[in-house]
Amino acid sequence: MLIVTYVQYELSYDRHFPNHENIYRVVIEGSFNGRDFTGSQSPAPTGATFRDQIPGVEERLRLRNTGNWIVKYNDKVFNENRFVFADETFFEVFRVPLLKGVPGEVLTKKNHLAMSATTASKYFGDEDPIGKTVRLDNDSDWVVAGVYEDIPSNSHFRFNVILSFITRESDYNNQQWLNQNYDTYLVMQPNANVEQVQKQMNEIAIEKMGAEFKQYLDMTFEQFEAAGNRFHYFLQPIADIHLLSDGYGGFEPESDITYVYIFSAIAVFILVIACINFMNLSTARSANRAKEVGVRKVLGSVKGQLVTQFISESVLITFISGLIGLGLAVLLLPFFNNFAGREMSLDFVANLPLVFAGSVVVGFLAGLYPAFFLSAFSPVKVLKGNLSMGMKSGGLRKALVTFQFFISILLIIGTFSILNQLQYIQNKKLGFEKEKVLLVHNTYLLGDGVEAYKNELLANANVEAVSSTWYLPTSSNRSSTVFFPDGIIDQDRGQVSQNWYVDHNYQKVFGLELVKGRFFDRDIPTDSTAMVINEKAAEIYGIKDLENAVIGDFNDDGSALDRYKVIGIVKDFHFESLKTEIGPLVMRLNGQNGYLGVRLNAGNFQQVISDARSAWDQMATDQPFEYSFLDDRFGNMYETESRLGDIFTSFAVLAVLIACLGLFGLAAFTAQQKTKEVGIRKVLGATLPQLMYLMSKEVTVLILISFVVASAVGWYGVDLWMQSFAYRPPISVSVFLLAGACALVIALLTMSYQSIKVATGNPVRALRNE
Repeated sequence: MLIVTYVQYELSYDRHFPNHENIYRVVIEGSFNGRDFTGSQSPAPTGATFRDQIPGVEERLRLRNTGNWIVKYNDKVFNENRFVFADETFFEVFRVPLLKGVPGEVLTKKNHLAMSATTASKYFGDEDPIGKTVRLDNDSDWVVAGVYEDIPSNSHFRFNVILSFITRESDYNNQQWLNQNYDTYLVMQPNANVEQVQKQMNEIAIEKMGAEFKQYLDMTFEQFEAAGNRFHYFLQPIADIHLLSDGYGGFEPESDITYVYIFSAIAVFILVIACINFMNLSTARSANRAKEVGVRKVLGSVKGQLVTQFISESVLITFISGLIGLGLAVLLLPFFNNFAGREMSLDFVANLPLVFAGSVVVGFLAGLYPAFFLSAFSPVKVLKGNLSMGMKSGGLRKALVTFQFFISILLIIGTFSILNQLQYIQNKKLGFEKEKVLLVHNTYLLGDGVEAYKNELLANANVEAVSSTWYLPTSSNRSSTVFFPDGIIDQDRGQVSQNWYVDHNYQKVFGLELVKGRFFDRDIPTDSTAMVINEKAAEIYGIKDLENAVIGDFNDDGSALDRYKVIGIVKDFHFESLKTEIGPLVMRLNGQNGYLGVRLNAGNFQQVISDARSAWDQMATDQPFEYSFLDDRFGNMYETESRLGDIFTSFAVLAVLIACLGLFGLAAFTAQQKTKEVGIRKVLGATLPQLMYLMSKEVTVLILISFVVASAVGWYGVDLWMQSFAYRPPISVSVFLLAGACALVIALLTMSYQSIKVATGNPVRALRNE
């Protein structure tokens, strides 16, 4: 029930929006000079142009993510996250219910905004928020024009505050088609041909981009394509964004449809293992019910009646189990939500029909073979006592036990492989030093006091260096630009690179390793027109020495290239997830005030935080002080994988436990059947190890068979999963051997109690009836 709830929740993303089946996100994919790119962002004019020129497009919406803002209302100050600029069509496209405000007018005026109900309550309590003014980032006043229902957690965005796009129209409404900065959504007419719309979108984009290709790349679009480059817009249904985005980017962390398949398979496996247990134990205990079957047949029962009886018992047992399982699932769901980072719900009454239907199906399938097996007994043989004991007709049982342990070993292999990859991520050399770096957030709030704040921190003996920037080696702001080697526009050599602005101390604070040249120097004025690049950038721009190394970038109006001398090359470092290969990076001098990185020594971290807070409170009065550590931010990049690893491990343990319960019951029956045999062997001089071997050899062989098959399937599955990581360790044979050993040890320990109990029993008691 828990897994089904999780899978249903993952599949439900964005389906709650009315008309969701007609809403699409514009996505671009392409290649430039051999480097592939994909993304969910598009140029500012795409939405309106497509709407006006393509008949099948009904409406458009642009969104621009703006991260966190400082919000002040009277004496309340918060660092609020999930801000977005949106066109006036937001509530028309997504139809998020407005609790207060006039539909169609909320985002039509400058400096107007809408808040979620929870956010509005935080600032205004029981007051009516409409018409109230809040101050954002200490530099602009905004009027609350609307309050909307909290956006459900199973959405690919969950904005707390929506700002009117028209406020920044002059800044954001750039008409260039080569600037990809906006998430654009199109509403299709119900009968629209999506493939035809996509074709028209690309025809329009090619036409619009023609002049810009000539201006910026000195080529026509035909020449762009002839050089092996390409780009293509396509429409992605919003219901596909959460699970099928493949790294396109978005407002909230995305998942992967692969995990839905994996967890669905685990749910089926757990149920299959339970069914196998029931079938094995029912047939193994056949002798206990043989006389009942014989008597019933003598008294006139036909086979059909007996089959119905046994299947009914199976369905009843399953239904009672289902009710207990549903009750436990409802009780455990809050813990599971916290564990999985989700906000799922599970209603007991609403799921009763599912439990009933599932009980009928599962109970019927699990009880089918035992029913026919038991009902087939001959009454003459049964009542004469000539019935073969259940374990002697165990061919199918052996196959089921083998399949059971195949599943268990496969899940153990998967668990160890996921944990191994996560361990690899945590321990891999990243090319920068993530430990002992304190990050102070939103230092732009200090205004001109940033340098004074830096000096205050540097006066602390526990601080080695400080650096101001918006760009961190872990998830933070990102910016990309086309650069040209030698400062010459050349269609064959231009490449898109990350474009970061840093200050003189960036290398020291984040522990970057210089390969050639030097980093920026405060005492060298010409460094303002210099660049430091990574090894990947040096490779793609063909820079082997620094004597005449120059890279060009368009000036602000795009009329010419500014030439920058390359003064240093740093060793490649992982500034994106290990799922992505390291790309080219260019750093320029400009200490932007977003984060303040503070390199600490081995001293008292808490004292530094306390001092940093005190200095902040003096210099940024009434502004919230926020901080984090770089290694924590690095861990957050893999939070999804870590949570999924935990969930996978938990359910794998559950599946193995259920398999062991069945094996324990089977072992008890086997021990009972072999009691007299063991007694005779003990009388004839058999030792305890020999008897233990007798009791466990059959299961050991079955586990070895399971291990061989599971290893082959597991190797393929693990290799397929790990391909999603650009950096991964080789598949380790030790993982498979460890999984097999675990399964064998668990099985033997499960059987050992019953085996030892029989093997150490008094043979006189075992043989007293002979």
